[in-house]
Amino acid sequence: MFGIAIFGVLFIAAVICVLLLTSYCGRDNTPIRLPEAPTTTVSPSVTQPDIQDRVEITRDNVQAVISTLSRPDVYRRDVVVETFWEGGRAVYNIGINVANGITSLRITPPNGIEKRIIVTEDTLYIWYRGDSVPFVGPIGSSGDGYRTADEWQMIATYEDILELNINDIIEADYVEFGGEECVYVDSRSPLLGYTRKCFVSVNLGLVTGAEEYDETGGIVYFMAAEESTVGEVDPGAFILPDGHAVITV
Repeated sequence: MFGIAIFGVLFIAAVICVLLLTSYCGRDNTPIRLPEAPTTTVSPSVTQPDIQDRVEITRDNVQAVISTLSRPDVYRRDVVVETFWEGGRAVYNIGINVANGITSLRITPPNGIEKRIIVTEDTLYIWYRGDSVPFVGPIGSSGDGYRTADEWQMIATYEDILELNINDIIEADYVEFGGEECVYVDSRSPLLGYTRKCFVSVNLGLVTGAEEYDETGGIVYFMAAEESTVGEVDPGAFILPDGHAVITV
């Protein structure tokens, strides 16, 4: 009787093993291919598709999306920059012309004395309204330290966004700003505790707006492009006070 019982147990175990093996082999073990994430290519000269046709933007991929943008080679625009402090503010009106890698700026500060700056690859020109001779020197020779053309404009750039640590990006999305469809990025500065909101036009490839707030939530900086034209500049913007043209456009 003991031998019969042992045989019965072994027989049942064998049947269970066969059933499990048959069930496993009958499954479809073909690997599942997940759909690839959509990609986007943005050209500043081509109107982009509707937002719903674009890749969804998150804080994790916004830098990759912005890296597909490029600035136009030739453009002009006017921007307003405001800086704020306790009890006051300053407003700067800036006319910008860019062609052949050369940037010309016409800056009107709060005191109304117009300042002109032309920045080439290696030369800096600075003069004020009424001057007959400009200051001319290599980049970084103005006494204010080395500054890029963007820094002379006092504007935020999307290159700043690309250099952010992803952990400092708070949120990102598509929004409308100044009549332009923009990529919106909200980030924080780990050093100062400030937060900055940037709006990058998907059609122009340019930052069309920016806002910066201190750790208490008070605004300290505001920038907005009032008008932008791609493909043309003001030829007079590249003429020095002595009549010499830095470039001919």
